Amino acid sequence: MLKTSTSSAHEAPCPDEKERKTEKNGEKQRRSEKNREYSSRIHKLPEGSIEGIPLIPASAMAGAFTSDVSIMEYECEHYIIPDFKGADFLIRVKGDSMQPTYYSGDLVACQKIPMNDIFFQWNKTYVLDTNQGPIIKRVLPGKDDDHICIVSDNENYPPFELEKSYLHAIALVRGIIRLE
Repeated sequence: MLKTSTSSAHEAPCPDEKERKTEKNGEKQRRSEKNREYSSRIHKLPEGSIEGIPLIPASAMAGAFTSDVSIMEYECEHYIIPDFKGADFLIRVKGDSMQPTYYSGDLVACQKIPMNDIFFQWNKTYVLDTNQGPIIKRVLPGKDDDHICIVSDNENYPPFELEKSYLHAIALVRGIIRLE
C-alpha cells in the first residue's frame, strides 16, 4: 500500500464511491464482444522491431514515460493494434485490485500525459508511476488540490488519498486486450 500523508485521522472517504460502480451488465457484454472482434486484428511483430506499440514490463515503466528508446527497442515486444492509435505503450495488469474491469494478465494500452500539464478525467483509469512503483487505478478528486483519491474497482481494496508530489509519471488507459 502506498504511504501517504494525511492531515487528520478522521477524514471522510473519497467522494462518490457508489457512483463508480454503476456500470451495467449489458455494457460489459458489449465490451466483451468487441474485445473478441478486435483481438483478431492484433499482430505481433518480430523481435527487434520498433514499429507498433511496445509492450513494456512494469520494471521498465519509468523508461516508457521518459522515452528511453534503448529499453523500448531492445527489450520490448511490439504490436500493431489499429484501434489503439495514439497509444504510447502497452503494460500488463498484475493483481486483482481492478477486477472485475481489469484482470491479471490483461494488456492495457496507455497514452502518456505530460507532467507539466496534468488534467485528470475523474473516474477514468490511469497508470500512475509512484514512489512505490506503477499502479493501475481510477482517479477521483482528493481532499484538496495537492491530493487525488485513488480507487480500485475491487471493493476489497479501499480508496486512499495520494499526494500529487508522489507521482513521477501518468498515462491514461485507452483500451484493454484480454485473451481468454
